[in-house]
Amino acid sequence: MVADKIKNAHRYYSLHPEFKAVFEGLAKLTAASDRVRYEVDGDNAFFSLSEYENKPVGECRFEAHREYIDIQYVLEGHEHIDVADAADLDVVEDFTDGGDCAFYGDSAGFNVADLHAGEFVILFPGEAHRPLVAPNGVPVKTVKAVAKIRK
Repeated sequence: MVADKIKNAHRYYSLHPEFKAVFEGLAKLTAASDRVRYEVDGDNAFFSLSEYENKPVGECRFEAHREYIDIQYVLEGHEHIDVADAADLDVVEDFTDGGDCAFYGDSAGFNVADLHAGEFVILFPGEAHRPLVAPNGVPVKTVKAVAKIRK
């Protein structure tokens, strides 16, 4: 997991060939941008924007991917994303044929990415993450972009 501000995204361009283009696209978004899929490189790199009220932690669950890196970028609001090693968690719903998401049971041991507007987290395959968590259990209207980059 890497957590930082969008203004520092250039520090991570060297981690993956698609990161520069994805971060440049994310940096152009505003909270008023269209809630659509934005193509960067077809199914190899893309992102979408959504708006929601996040939830109490008990209503959220851990997930992990095997093919895609996630970049989750908050444009408005405040959100916690809990992060743990998927290998340490019990699988509740395994990867389906052609799918890139498995779901896991709860964990007592995890790190928290505390994201405010202008901040992002990079989540690599095998890093289970529980997004949508309301800070202090109080739901907050949040606008967030989620990028998917094939590893």
